[in-house]
Amino acid sequence: MTFSYQINDVISDYNRDLYNEVSSKIKIELKKDYSLGWTAKIKDNKAIITYNKAEFPDACFSHELLHIKYELNGLEMPFVKDEEGAGSIIPFIFNQLCHFKIYPDFYDMGFNEEEFLNDKDKDETIHLAKRDLRLLKETYIKNGIILGSAALLLPYLVLKSSHDKSDSTTQFIKELKSYGNTNFFDEVDAILGDWMNNVSIDSSMTFARLFKACNMLRVGFCLSGEDQDIIIAGNL
Repeated sequence: MTFSYQINDVISDYNRDLYNEVSSKIKIELKKDYSLGWTAKIKDNKAIITYNKAEFPDACFSHELLHIKYELNGLEMPFVKDEEGAGSIIPFIFNQLCHFKIYPDFYDMGFNEEEFLNDKDKDETIHLAKRDLRLLKETYIKNGIILGSAALLLPYLVLKSSHDKSDSTTQFIKELKSYGNTNFFDEVDAILGDWMNNVSIDSSMTFARLFKACNMLRVGFCLSGEDQDIIIAGNL
């Protein structure tokens, strides 16, 4: 027999208030999808949450509800002025930044870090970490310490934004830091801490600071799309 979740199956005492808040603003529809797993998007004035079987389905549902909540409140990817060819990595970084923004709410609801990612995401995180660390190790052996760059930032965001404190993730982060310069990781930690603690959901400054740390100085961000509002990384 195939399984399915109905809304009542994924509502618990932990997320009931969140569900009531979000569902009062937009219709929520659950769709089973073995290939996508748990995702959330707003389409045609509906919040569509796809799902797969999970160890903690109420936690997975809460994670996606928070994505919807913050999108309804205005969290969106900023306009990008890109003269570095960075366009392909910006949506990826934005998704990781969303995880940093929603995690405090997730934790305050009573969930823990082990429940933040669904089963498929955990496996994907491990796969990406192993792949990137292998490539970084090869670069390190050939050229020595790797300076601040997107090559260091992307795996670091993946490992940190899961908020997973397992031994394997801790070891991955330790290995990653051994290939790069310490100041870079300290700077990224400070940027992410400011983003998590700031009530603003405009990620433009956070993006610009991250790209400056990666020495990608000719990329700018703003929500309005107006030239006078663009924050250029190299101008910080």
